[in-house]
Formats: sequence, structure tokens, C-alpha cells
Amino acid sequence: MTVNAAWAAGEEHEAGRLAVGHRPDFTVFADSPLTTTAVELPDLPVLLTVVDGRPTHRDASL
Repeated sequence: MTVNAAWAAGEEHEAGRLAVGHRPDFTVFADSPLTTTAVELPDLPVLLTVVDGRPTHRDASL
């Protein structure tokens, strides 16, 4: 959840940031999605996904 979404949901004190006491949502990719071409983006490996502060996907390489 982003900062703005957390604020809209009234959860700005618990979510929306990578900070102590917050429940983070984030994804770690094998490479930067900002520098990957649009054609290559669908095949960009996901290494880690964390939802509500808990890992929901972890690549075997980690």
C-alpha cells in the first residue's frame, strides 16, 4: 500500500511506508523495472514479495 492509499484508508500510522512499526508491502525484482524494456518486463523475475509485512513469495535463490 502506498502512502496515499494508507492515508485514504485511515492506516497512515501502520501502513504505506518502510518504517519501524509499519506493515510494508513491496516486491524485489531481479533487475530494475525502470531500466528494463517493455518487451522484457513481463519476464523480469520476482525474487521476493512481501504483503502486510509477511513474505508471500521467496525465490529459491534467496
